[in-house]
Amino acid sequence: MQHRRSWAGLGLALLAWSAGTGANDLVAQQQWLNSPLPTSGRPIFPFFEGWYDNGDGTFTLSFGYLNRNPNDIVEIPHGDRNYIEPAEFNGQQPTTFSPSRNRGVFAVTIPASMRDEDIWWYITDDDGTVYKVPGRTRSSGYQLDWVPRPHGSLPPLLWFTSEQDAFRGPEGSFAPTSLTASVGRPVTLSVSARDLSQRDPQDPRFREPVAVTVTWSKYQGPPGGVTFTRHDSNPVPPPAAGGRGQVGGRGQAAPRPEVIRLAGGQGTAQVIATFPAPGDYIMRAQADNFDSPDSTPGDQCCWTNAYVRVSVAP
Repeated sequence: MQHRRSWAGLGLALLAWSAGTGANDLVAQQQWLNSPLPTSGRPIFPFFEGWYDNGDGTFTLSFGYLNRNPNDIVEIPHGDRNYIEPAEFNGQQPTTFSPSRNRGVFAVTIPASMRDEDIWWYITDDDGTVYKVPGRTRSSGYQLDWVPRPHGSLPPLLWFTSEQDAFRGPEGSFAPTSLTASVGRPVTLSVSARDLSQRDPQDPRFREPVAVTVTWSKYQGPPGGVTFTRHDSNPVPPPAAGGRGQVGGRGQAAPRPEVIRLAGGQGTAQVIATFPAPGDYIMRAQADNFDSPDSTPGDQCCWTNAYVRVSVAP
């Protein structure tokens, strides 16, 4: 079971990594990362995942985080304990932090004129300790690419209205229009996806298309959990051929309604969301093809982010 913790008046700890970090600081960071996990009250560390050369003079910096609380979804509003500098990029970072390591949850694109500047993400712990992580392009070791993986995997395409407007990668895109809802009244979230990957059909692992999995989650918004309900277009999958019992039976967990598997590698992922409080929300959809043996988040491949703004009235 996951618990939700709001730190509106507190802060969280960030992992700092910079050229000026001292040896003692690095030892302390390593000890924090390797120490046993208590049930709650642990810090959240931001990560700089790497950077892309977009080929047009701009660069995209990808960021993620590690929430060391194994059962807590932590809420940190934007402000003096959760902000980005320069200020023009502030507000793109999440305010809702799910447990464990979450890679490439957002990205910022900088012009060529800012290539040598650092983009810093700051979070402050409840005792006033400030941790920060820089996004920078000066290290070739952090450069990411769009090259197909050994079996051809690439980030899936996502779009909201037409495939002509499709996008891919961690930076993703926002839906062109915002949704409106009211507290306690469901609204449908929807995004379409297609796997671009070209794989060897003679390989028995790829005789059938690799599924695209789309996972919806709350990215920003007032404290409190959004309730997800299964959409009619996403029925509970039947048991596998030759398997025992039904999906969700003993020893086999039922899939969460906000996790949609597009078995043919393409389709539309819909879920019904109900909001607990009025305010402005951003919902995130992550589409991946991690079922392929060459596709993992560990090497920054292969997923795409999509974001939907929802304005919720009382």
